[in-house]
Amino acid sequence: MKNRNILFIIDSLGIGGAEKVILTLADAFIKDGSNVNIISCENRVEFEIQSTIKVDILGFKKSFFAYQKYSKKLHNKIVEIEEKKGKKFDLILVNLQKSTRLMQEFKHKNLYHVIHNTLSQSAFKKRNKLQRFFKQKKLQKIYNNLDIITVSQGVEKDIVERIQIKPKTITTIYNPIDKVNIVRLSQEKNPFYKEDYIVHVGRFHEQKRHDILLNAYKQADIKAKLILIGDGSKRTEIEKLIKELELEKSVILTGFIQNPYTIVKDAHFLVLSSDYEGFGNVLVEALMLNTPVISTDCPSGPNEILVNELQDFLVPKNNIEALSLKIKLQFNNLEKRKIDIKYTNKFNIKQIIQHYKALISE
Repeated sequence: MKNRNILFIIDSLGIGGAEKVILTLADAFIKDGSNVNIISCENRVEFEIQSTIKVDILGFKKSFFAYQKYSKKLHNKIVEIEEKKGKKFDLILVNLQKSTRLMQEFKHKNLYHVIHNTLSQSAFKKRNKLQRFFKQKKLQKIYNNLDIITVSQGVEKDIVERIQIKPKTITTIYNPIDKVNIVRLSQEKNPFYKEDYIVHVGRFHEQKRHDILLNAYKQADIKAKLILIGDGSKRTEIEKLIKELELEKSVILTGFIQNPYTIVKDAHFLVLSSDYEGFGNVLVEALMLNTPVISTDCPSGPNEILVNELQDFLVPKNNIEALSLKIKLQFNNLEKRKIDIKYTNKFNIKQIIQHYKALISE
């Protein structure tokens, strides 16, 4: 695997789960002795990128002929990078839908398209039957006959059974979590170390259902604050709901934090209240820090992470009463439960990188 050339292509490097995943993978490949390039289709970089990763910006701008124009530009950029290196990429991982559309026609023996979320949930929501039909056909046109990687078995089942995509090949590789790094980061000073709190980590988007969480937290009436780590388009709505529920003194909005792990480590527990996920990175990260979790049993990911006795941490989605009761019960369970390492080992970056290395055929 030494001196292999790995290319990641992604819509942007803005704040998001998929973006964080590819940066974790990129770091792991570098530590394994590979050279890594990233091409961001949009001119948006909000993460700190280490100097050992070469990042190119495609500069995608939406227009009538944008996909034809930028597809050609992207393909030429890949060839240009390969010519500079003097060899072709050993593995190309294409992430998110815009990037896949731009790379549909590119030919490479080790090229995979990674699907990070439950497509039917994100694509069909708020659409009528006819709109869903046309959206389904569009997704089939994009992904049919491609080599696909999904980040959970739930995502794989969703695209094959519900959207009825017919991939050339399909495999599930769970998202990688760098336990050594998050444990190290969790040792930094916690700005809320004097507070008694529970925590939610996630962008302010309707998928995350902060409304369900806030109503359940209000109903649970526990003597601990709720810290919301993240930011996004729904921030104003969330602030309005906090005022309506008279929770201004109980809920803390931190904005986006580069290192949330020090806060997660000291929390009573972490809550995930989503309508859907692709995987649920924050659940594994919390468990690796020995912080208990509560999660909605949403598609997809949480019920693949929280198995056996950890299934007790799952509650039905979109159910304020069930989530409220679980928050109250978990808070009153004052003894922090020791999380067995067997539940997180399979998500450790050292295990996941082996699956990606196995994709490289000579």
